[in-house]
Amino acid sequence: MSTFDVIVIGAGLRGLQHTLRTHAKDATKRILLVEAQPWPGDDVRTQRSNGFSCELGPFAFNREELKLLLEPLQQPPRIIGSNQQAKTGWLFDGDTLRPLRVEPEPCSLPTGCEDVVQSYRRELGTLIRLGRAVTNIRPDQGEGFVLTLGGEVPTDLHANHVVLATSPTTSARMLGGFEPELPHIAQLEKLDQRAFVWLGGLSKDAPELHGYGVLPHPELESPLAEAIYCTEVFPNRAMPDRFLVRLEIAMDALPDGDAEITKVAVSELRRFTTTAAKFGFTKVHRFNATVPDGCSAECQARVHELTARVPNLSLAP
Repeated sequence: MSTFDVIVIGAGLRGLQHTLRTHAKDATKRILLVEAQPWPGDDVRTQRSNGFSCELGPFAFNREELKLLLEPLQQPPRIIGSNQQAKTGWLFDGDTLRPLRVEPEPCSLPTGCEDVVQSYRRELGTLIRLGRAVTNIRPDQGEGFVLTLGGEVPTDLHANHVVLATSPTTSARMLGGFEPELPHIAQLEKLDQRAFVWLGGLSKDAPELHGYGVLPHPELESPLAEAIYCTEVFPNRAMPDRFLVRLEIAMDALPDGDAEITKVAVSELRRFTTTAAKFGFTKVHRFNATVPDGCSAECQARVHELTARVPNLSLAP
């Protein structure tokens, strides 16, 4: 059985940052960062298609949080600010658009948010193991912990210290070796179906887009959660003379086909733009969003209590 001084679980931004900081403090420690997905960064991913850059997670960072995120890197990417007009967004009440100040300033990186993830991946190198989910953590008979990695051939690893950099429900699913009921509680997690829809094309065919984007009024019944005018904020999110908009659609039941979801997005966009735009580029990305309810709150409380009680089992800051 392979033994490590520290195993960090979850290669989202918290896990990446914590692993690199730990390695920088003591390069002699045997450290491993384990991630269930075949990619690091969780939902911080940038996909490029037909000259358009589509953010599959957060569209931007604020400058201060981005500075802190880049701090551990020896070769951090350059921060880019947004266009001046991105300081204003709009609130749509069904009839009119009311101006909203966008604070703090949205910032990103030269080719997208995923730049930060790839920078961490390069500097961590072989310290990351992707595509292997931790299915169980249990105390070792001596000291430390035994972690089981799922797969066609499950593998056990030993760690003196385990750091959880996953969501409360994901952490709870792994901790049945300490409290057998925790995985069952985590199974009650509720998820909302959502979709990002990108609409793009030639600038001459663009709808009237100004500012950061549009939020529907909380009392307005609409499947639209948010619209972001991507190329108004960061012009390099598309080739020159192109425009790109990202709309987040949230419905009780999303249509099965991407064409149907795209129709919903186009219909919502046309509620607050007057130009009959033409969209030569469309893309749909479906994802699940955790519903904040009793399940997630109980998992969070139980995981916090467990990490406070068990030595060398901790949460990533």
